[in-house]
Amino acid sequence: MGVKLLLEKVHVEGIRLYDVYKREGGYRAAEKALKTMTPDTIVEEVKKSGLRGRGGAGFPTGLKWSFLAKPEGVPRHLVCNADESEPGTFKDRYLMEYIPHLLIEGLIISSYALGSNNTYIYIRGEYAWIVDILEQAIREAKNNGWLGKNILGTGFDCEIYVQRGAGAYICGEETALLESLEGKRGNPRIKPPFPAVQGLWNRPTVVNNVETLAAVVPIINITGEEYAKIGVGRSTGTKLISACGNINKPGVYEIDMTISVEEFIYSDEWCGGIKNGKRLKACIPGGSSVPILPANLLLKTAKGETRYMNYESLSDGGFITGSMMGSGGFIVLDEDQCIVKHTATLAHFYRHESCGQCSPCREGTSWMDKIFQRLESGKGKMSDIDLLWHIQYNIEGNTICPLGDAAAWPVAAAIRHFRDEFEWHITHAEEAQNRNYGLAHYADPITVVQ
Repeated sequence: MGVKLLLEKVHVEGIRLYDVYKREGGYRAAEKALKTMTPDTIVEEVKKSGLRGRGGAGFPTGLKWSFLAKPEGVPRHLVCNADESEPGTFKDRYLMEYIPHLLIEGLIISSYALGSNNTYIYIRGEYAWIVDILEQAIREAKNNGWLGKNILGTGFDCEIYVQRGAGAYICGEETALLESLEGKRGNPRIKPPFPAVQGLWNRPTVVNNVETLAAVVPIINITGEEYAKIGVGRSTGTKLISACGNINKPGVYEIDMTISVEEFIYSDEWCGGIKNGKRLKACIPGGSSVPILPANLLLKTAKGETRYMNYESLSDGGFITGSMMGSGGFIVLDEDQCIVKHTATLAHFYRHESCGQCSPCREGTSWMDKIFQRLESGKGKMSDIDLLWHIQYNIEGNTICPLGDAAAWPVAAAIRHFRDEFEWHITHAEEAQNRNYGLAHYADPITVVQ
């Protein structure tokens, strides 16, 4: 079994409760941080760890923290992004539901490091039952002296509040999240100014996702230097992967980012292989917004080297022959899956979730969705493929927030790697309509020898 830093205790009976979590070593890191470390030394420890944001962008966490402005007399805030709305991603939900005190402890340490006396968890609206779990954990932490006034006699005050979103994917973007948290419509802000300078209520703010903040706990426990020894290169520590699709063992896995993609899919320790003995066709390795990779490029880079489950290896070759680690939503497709149908589903999702603020995204996602509907109804034309390519090209990089890119990349990658499947969908319209998946003969997925 690989290294476990976040999920090591998740199966301990009653770990959701404070007494059990504390008995199993919980809040040891918080005590160490508040009693023996300064805010600056905590930030430096996180820098040493090499921890990268686990929400999708992969930006170095310690560096992000160091950007936080500290004007005299102005409150600062930490906001936990728990708006986990990326299709194929559910690892933050797992952490919050089964070991909520790990997040609360991470928030306490991070709040102390950043000087946040009022910290917020902005949670996806559909996670209604988890709100109750988090609020119970917060009450338990406060009743035991970890929140409130003068925590552990250090003079540090901190309160944590939970705010439910209204079910909008766009609010996973940090500035749209802040707008929503302020009670406004969740439209992304133009940057600069960045949240580190003007964030929540125009105060300096850091926004990190659930897994990132939970990872602060083991970093303080074992030190940043030791954390950085886990993993490989700039992919340090462990990463939670939400594995789903046509695999035998879907679920949340914690990996140390040194295993190969092939091992992750086919090993009994992880995904257990493709269901029903079918062949691997493709995979979306980092949540719905990252480029899909066909089997040959998923298991090998363009240079024929083994592709590993880490930030650098998955992106090797750029978006031409690579993808992204993203949020860790690992969606596996077998040989019977229709790429056109799956991409159409994603196009419809991004059209629905666009806030409409930027013309390229508002008009472009709607246009792409209509073309995919035409393809799926058997009325597609060959010119539609180039039209889709042209539209996504004009969306990417031309919007205030990354939702435009998230809508464009799946379409671009699907056409780049499976263009002949789009053509088959048009030339065999009636057959394509009658087969919900199909095309097993078509993409020529490679056979993996276990």
